[in-house]
Amino acid sequence: MKKRVNLIGLLLLAIFTISCSNSNKPKNFDYGSVVNNKYTNSFFDLEINLPANWVIQTKEQTENLVKQGKDVVAGDDKNMKAILNASEINSANLLVVFQYEVGAAVEYNPNFMLVAENIKNFPGIKNGSDYLYQARKLIMRSQLQYDSIDEEFTKVIINNTEYYAMNALLNYLDVGIRQTYYSTIQNGFCVSAIISYINDEQKAELEEVINSINFKK
Repeated sequence: MKKRVNLIGLLLLAIFTISCSNSNKPKNFDYGSVVNNKYTNSFFDLEINLPANWVIQTKEQTENLVKQGKDVVAGDDKNMKAILNASEINSANLLVVFQYEVGAAVEYNPNFMLVAENIKNFPGIKNGSDYLYQARKLIMRSQLQYDSIDEEFTKVIINNTEYYAMNALLNYLDVGIRQTYYSTIQNGFCVSAIISYINDEQKAELEEVINSINFKK
């Protein structure tokens, strides 16, 4: 049961997408890398400071977790499964970091995720708020029943970059999981950072990661 609760953060990677377009990633696209607790990405000219001793997921680990998450998110909804499968063409899971190893015997495993989606075929998406509006609609279609999810999004400036933030609350297996999404438009993509936590202490540590995000361009 704890393992399923700890997977909730990764479920968002499976549903945080708006389209089933056939757009490909640019040839110079970079998934980024982590050295000495710092994530860097040359495509977005991006840096993020990560907490020491947190567990960074490999691309293979992330893909395996997302595959498990899709089954929970889509359930028996074949249309949702098709959307999730198609989204793999258009979106990239750049970074997934947990406080503990996946499957650790903890009430909840707080996590930080970074997701990018190509929006070149969506000229109506001008900012993070436009993107969150579309993402929210898809989230509401999923099998996960949210207790609350913002209908209006808050503008936030982090290191001179404009984001829009959306808060959500999900009770899953008697655990109240809180999430905040931060979305910004960068280099033809919507880049979204997602934090998942259950208490103020976890939130504070994750917000330090959010406040370190720096697009240097």
